[in-house]
Amino acid sequence: MSEPTACARASSRPDLSYCDRCDLLVGLDGFHVLEVTEQPGRVQVVVESAPEPMGCLACGVLVGSHGRRDIVLIDVPCFGRPVRLVWRKRIWRCAETECTGKAFAEQHADLARPRALLTTRAAWWAVGQLRREHASVAGIARQLGTTWRTVWRAVKPLLDAMAADEARFSDVTSLGVDEHIWHHVSTKPETEGGRGPKELTGMVDLSRDQHGRVRTRLLDLVPGRRARPTPTG
Repeated sequence: MSEPTACARASSRPDLSYCDRCDLLVGLDGFHVLEVTEQPGRVQVVVESAPEPMGCLACGVLVGSHGRRDIVLIDVPCFGRPVRLVWRKRIWRCAETECTGKAFAEQHADLARPRALLTTRAAWWAVGQLRREHASVAGIARQLGTTWRTVWRAVKPLLDAMAADEARFSDVTSLGVDEHIWHHVSTKPETEGGRGPKELTGMVDLSRDQHGRVRTRLLDLVPGRRARPTPTG
């Protein structure tokens, strides 16, 4: 056999190649897999970005490495198990004495926003589960191996931005309205430790696409379930 079937060993050393098969499976553009281990109840994946020259954000002079910082993130589930992604974030330090920049870290919003607990794709995966799979926040938290509040803090800004986008109402020709029980715990405001309204009314786009398939797209959720006129114009 002229071609090897074994996977090349993933390594952070620049003189050795990364494992293309591992990178393909994890699917994070611009990042390479260093290690995959099984932890109690979850899978842990260690990744890093490839080495490349970096200029100081303040003065533009090429900077040297100042080590790394491991950032642990909650990623999308893999093969039915929660995943923890360890990002070996690069730290650089400017050696110019007159520069005010000093040390700074690499940032990749496509992987995770600053101070985020979930990866960007995990947050959008959770939004997709809520919108298309009728999942609950508690159910998503179980799949991710985290808490209800951690999931909600990650998805709420995304849902708020989507709710503010009026373009989602374009081309809606058929509207469905349905009651939804959001949770079964405290109805106190979130600022007081509760989870807000218990009953919500959902508005769903039931228009058909060019192939005749129903979109079934959640447009909005409004508090309460009392009967009242729904605006259509």
